[in-house]
Amino acid sequence: MAPPLTLERANPFETLSREYSALPLGPWLVYPNAFLGAVYDDNVNQTRTDRVSGKGVRFVPSFLAQANDGIHRTTLYGALDGRGFIDGDSMVSGLVTARAGASHTYEAMPDLVVGLYGDYTRQRDVFDGFGVDHGVTTLNPTGVGVTPVSNPQTYNQFAGSLSVRKNFDYAFVTLVTSAVDIVYDSTNSGPVPVGSVSSPNGAVYTATARAGHWLGTLFYGYVEGSVDQRRYVTNELNSHGYRTVGGIGSDQIGLFRGEIYAGYQAEQYDFATLDNVGNAVIGGRFYYYPTPFFTLSASLDRSLGASLSQTVPGIQLPLATRVTSALLQANYSLAQEWAASARFGYVHSEYVGSPEIDNAWLAGATATYTVWQNFGVTLDYQFTQKTSNVFAQNFTRNVITLGASYRY
Repeated sequence: MAPPLTLERANPFETLSREYSALPLGPWLVYPNAFLGAVYDDNVNQTRTDRVSGKGVRFVPSFLAQANDGIHRTTLYGALDGRGFIDGDSMVSGLVTARAGASHTYEAMPDLVVGLYGDYTRQRDVFDGFGVDHGVTTLNPTGVGVTPVSNPQTYNQFAGSLSVRKNFDYAFVTLVTSAVDIVYDSTNSGPVPVGSVSSPNGAVYTATARAGHWLGTLFYGYVEGSVDQRRYVTNELNSHGYRTVGGIGSDQIGLFRGEIYAGYQAEQYDFATLDNVGNAVIGGRFYYYPTPFFTLSASLDRSLGASLSQTVPGIQLPLATRVTSALLQANYSLAQEWAASARFGYVHSEYVGSPEIDNAWLAGATATYTVWQNFGVTLDYQFTQKTSNVFAQNFTRNVITLGASYRY
C-alpha cells in the first residue's frame, strides 16, 4: 500500500491485517514495498498568494526487516518519498521526505529488558511524513517543524534513546535517556518571509523515569517524570524544564490497547524575557483492531517548544510555543482486491507573548486495487489547510497521486 506505506509492523496486533509473506534472508524477515506514479501538487510552497503548482513523478520505496531469536529482537526500517517536478510552473525541482531507523531489544532476564532505538527523519512538518509511514507520534520536541507553515524549511531530525525496564511482580520501573538533534537545510537559511516562523538548529536531551503497577490483569496505572535540557544555535531559546504525568494504560484487551495520561509541564528559558512557561498536559495513544480487515490508531499530545517568530520584516523574536497535535489513521480491506485507508490530523499552535494562533488540518485517503497478487493501482489524495490570525500564513494545498504499487 503505497503511498502511504506502513512501517509499524513491529506492533503485534498489526499482524492480523498482514496478507502477504516476508522475504526470508538468513535470520531476517524482510518486507519490501515500492510505489511509482504521477503526482500533482497545487501549492508546493504552501503559500497564500503566488501559489506554485507542480506536476511530476513520485517514487516511494520502503522496507522493514525483523529478526527475533527470543532474547534479541531487532527491527530495521526505511522509507523515502521523492517527488520530482518536471513542469515549468514549479519553482522547486523536487521534495524529499525520508525516514530510517533501527530498534533492538535485549531480554537479559524475564524481568529485565534493555532497549536501543535510533531514527532519522527528514521532513518539513509532521503532516509531510504522515502520509508515508502512518505514524501517529512525532519525535520533534521543539514545537516548530510540527505545524505546517508557508515557505517551510526542511529539517533533518536525528533521534536516539536507551531504555531499561525492570519488573517486580505486579510493579515495573522504566528508565529512559534520549536525545533529539534537529538540523535545518542550509539552503533554506535565508530571510524568512513575513508571517513565517523559523527555528535554528538545536538539540533536546531528556531523562525520564516511569513507575507503575498492574491493576488486575488488564490495566496498569503509572506516574512518570522527566527533565530536559534544550540547546539551540540561538542562545535566547535555550531552556531547561520538567514534565510530570500520571496515567492508565492497558495491555491487549481483545483487539484493543491504549494509554491516557494527564499532568503538568514547564520550561525555564535562559532568555529573561521568556521567563517560565508552563501548561497542563493531556493526551493518549490508542490502537484498535476489531477485525483482521479494519485497524485504527490515534494519538493526542500537548508539548512546549520555542520559535523565532518574524511578524515584521527584519525582526525575529524568540517566543515560547504550546503545540497540541492529534492524529488518526484507519485502514480497511474492502475485499480481496480492494484496500483503503484514511488519515486525519490537527495541530494547534500558540505563541506565548504573541497574539498569533495557528490551526492546521489534514485529511487524506488512499485506495488500492490489486491487479495481481503483488501489484496494484493506487490513488492517493491529501488536503491540507492552515488558518492563522497572521494573514500571510493562511493557505490550502491539494496533492493527488496515481500510480502502481508493489509489495512482496
